[in-house]
Formats: sequence, C-alpha cells, structure tokens
Amino acid sequence: MLDPLSKIKSLAKSLEELRLHLGRKDLVIGNIALNSQLYFSMANASLRNRAVMLYGGMGANKTTLVNLLGASFLGLPFDDVENLMVSGHPEQTEEKIVGFLDPRQWNLASGELDVLWTPWAKSRWKLINEINRFPSGKQNLFLEILQKRKISYAGKVLEAGDTCYFATMNPNFSSTYPLDEALLDRISACVPAMQPDFLGGLALIERKQEIKEIAADLPRFSEQEFEALPKVVSSMAIDREVELAVVSLLRDFTLCERAHGYDKTQLASSKPSRGICNGCHYFNNPELCCWQVDEGLSDRVRQDLREFVKAFAFLLEKKVSIEMQRAIAPYIIWHRVTPNRSSLERPPYYGSRKLEFISELIEKSINRTLNERGEMNMIFSSAIDGEISYGDAIKELSNYDDPIARLDYIPMLERMR
Repeated sequence: MLDPLSKIKSLAKSLEELRLHLGRKDLVIGNIALNSQLYFSMANASLRNRAVMLYGGMGANKTTLVNLLGASFLGLPFDDVENLMVSGHPEQTEEKIVGFLDPRQWNLASGELDVLWTPWAKSRWKLINEINRFPSGKQNLFLEILQKRKISYAGKVLEAGDTCYFATMNPNFSSTYPLDEALLDRISACVPAMQPDFLGGLALIERKQEIKEIAADLPRFSEQEFEALPKVVSSMAIDREVELAVVSLLRDFTLCERAHGYDKTQLASSKPSRGICNGCHYFNNPELCCWQVDEGLSDRVRQDLREFVKAFAFLLEKKVSIEMQRAIAPYIIWHRVTPNRSSLERPPYYGSRKLEFISELIEKSINRTLNERGEMNMIFSSAIDGEISYGDAIKELSNYDDPIARLDYIPMLERMR
C-alpha cells in the first residue's frame, strides 16, 4: 500500500538530522512550529501546477533545498536534478531554456522541423533559479508557461503536464530586474529564506557530509507515490467557516468604493496610497484592509490558499482550520500587494517588515469575519435561503458599518429583488 506521507515525514527528519541549514521554525500553526522554507516546499511538491518562490540573500540554501527535494520526490540522483534547473542571467537565451531546432534537419528536402526540447522543458519539476536576474522579456516566457501550462517554440507546443514549479530570488543587486506584477500574481507563495543564525552556523560546522552525500541518504519516492500525492491532498475537506473566511479575506483586500466595480485591480494612476481613498468613509480605519494596500487580490489567491491549507493539513495530519489559514495566508498574499507607505513606515514595521504588516491585516480580517460579521452573515444567508425577505435583510444590513455589507451584500440583494 502506498504511504507517501510516511516518506515525507522521514524526509523532513533526515534533512534536519543531516545538518542541512533550514533556518528557524518561523511558521506556527496552533502549537506546532515549522520551518516555512521546508514545509512550503514540501507542500508544493505534494500539489501540482502551483509555484513557490524562496526569497532571501545568498547562502540561504534556497536552490540546494529545492534540488534535494527534487532528488527525493523524483527518485533521481542529485546531479540529474541539478542539471534540470535554469539559472537567470541577462544573456540567457530562449534556446538554452526551452529548446532549439536541430541544425541537422535544415538540409532535409521536406518535412517539418522538430524542436529538441531541453530537460528543463520536459521535466515535471521546474526550478527557475535567481528569477530576478532574467530581464522582463525572459520573465514573460515564464509567465506564459505558468499561465498556459504549455511551452511554445518555433511553432511547436510542448504540453508541460502537471508540474511542480519553484523559483528562487535574491535581493536587488546591480544585475537584477524588477519582477513583473502579472508574474508575481502567478507565484502561489513567497517564502523568506534566511542565512544561518549563530546556532545554525554551529550546526553546519558539525555536518560531515557534502550535499551529494546528503542527497544519497534521503528517502526516495517511487513514481506511483509521487503521482498519488495531489490526489490525497485534494481529498482533504474544507468546512464552510474556513471557506467564508477565505472569501471575506479577498474582499477585505479588494473592496474600494472609489474603483470601478469595487475592484482595485482596475486602478491605474490613482491608488489608495496616492490619495484615491481620501474622504472615503473607511479611510484611516486601522481595522480595515482595503485602503492599506494598493492592489486587489485575484481569484488565484483564493485557489492558492485553498490548495495550500489542504496540503498543510495533509502534511500535519490535521483538519483544515482557521489557524492554518492565519499562518499560511501571509505567504500567499504579501508578494502580490504594495502596502500604503504611511502605514508600513510606522512602528513596529519601520518600512521593511512587509510580511509582518500583511500578517496583521489578515489577522484583523479573519477576526472580523468570525466575530463582528457573525450576525451580518446570518442575515445575508437567511435572505438567500428565503427565510426572510430581501427588503427586511437590506434594512437590517444597513445598520452594519462594514464594507462587505455596504458594497457586497446590500447591492447583491437589491439586484435580486
């Protein structure tokens, strides 16, 4: 009987015992402390067609970790997995990334030319190393692959299939380029990767093995176990309370009554941070998210959040819970939005602790949904179920000073009358 979870547990334990630097246990779910870098990567390996980006300075073990996990999950030698990745630099060509035409075919009298696809293009474990060293034109190539799950070259199309996507990103250096917002929106989760602290440095001193030797000692997954992982994860159930909190979270970040259709993704030159929210009833309310970030959140955030909470529930052998959503949502959202500078620059964030700032906004949204919005949600549900009239529901909801009531629930019921 296939039991991929037992191998995942053994893999995590082996990486810790082999003195591979993974940073501190910074991800807390209930009373369980985990290393976000490791567990988001293993969660992504248990899913398909999601992308996790590890962000941090040089020497934070980003690339090595992904390659070690690839060797384990694919059951391949470490060198073979390392050869699969593509690394960013300004002169990197499309031919080196995805494929090229075999020049021996050029003298053929008839027939179509075939593309020789690279190992990276054909692999179902794709690592884009130092993605911000690719210029914008090459970034568009990755955007198309993540969007279509297909690779096109010279009139030929390669179906990528169900694939695990990873990327690493260094801080801004002289040879790096800004990441396109559309590409960032297709990065499912962004996880900070830290250099070794004092204790981590001491642990590395005690490590006796080289990386290739570490890889050889790790558990290996069979092809059947690797294929079974996404099916097991998809079977994890999500209750209605978590679903409601997910949808409300997206709306809290996206609602803006000054934007067309209340969707801040429609904003062009005017954003909340540039004054579009001045005079709005909710502006400067610290309990609300909408004016504190410039961009709205696409439905991809909802999909990514649902998939990753299920993956973590699988890895931890727990039910999907609000606590999981609280812990995981910041990593799904923080790289997709630009905080209002006046809010981010205040203590305790001081303009740099973006992940913590977004975590606070998420905490406020979830708490509001579970507490203050309880009666409001019941009124709306009763109207939808026909237990009370739309008019009575609208009248009662008008008493709530909440953006979701004013901009979502009431207009929706008015259209249904």
